[in-house]
Amino acid sequence: MATVQPPFRPRRFRCRDGREVRLRAIQAADAPEIVQAFERLSPQSRYARFMAHKKELSSAALERGVHPQPGRDCALVATVPAADGIDIVGAAQYVHNGEDSARTCEFAITLAEDWRGCGLAPVLLASLLRRARRDGYQTMEGWVIAENAAMLALARKLRFTVEPVPGDFAMLRVVRAL
Repeated sequence: MATVQPPFRPRRFRCRDGREVRLRAIQAADAPEIVQAFERLSPQSRYARFMAHKKELSSAALERGVHPQPGRDCALVATVPAADGIDIVGAAQYVHNGEDSARTCEFAITLAEDWRGCGLAPVLLASLLRRARRDGYQTMEGWVIAENAAMLALARKLRFTVEPVPGDFAMLRVVRAL
């Protein structure tokens, strides 16, 4: 792996519909907001993201999510002002894929229901691609439920190859060389 890169520099992004978000690296203090964001997801969205019917985030998954290992993992959030401070309306992460070589990472993206289709997901994924490349990864992959047309369209837009998973007709692998 490459040496640890400088922190992700926060920036603003204006969505196609005019709403503005702040993109930044996740922080440990974001844990309560991540839980709230999860609770606002529909059961279908939770299933598409976690590939299981989850009613709550485990404390272990939450801890891993808000404490990425610099140079190995990356987690970004899209935030908007809220009455209690901020709301997280989007999150994207990659983690080192322990099953493959040290040169492959696996990504995931989650968007709040009312933030889909506004252009935020491509910005989050493109930011992850750049960061993974800087962290020394050569390949990024993700696992997508075959009926998740929006995620498959996003992957194709960002030049991922879509491959079947042998023996699993419900799952597809998206992969891109960095």
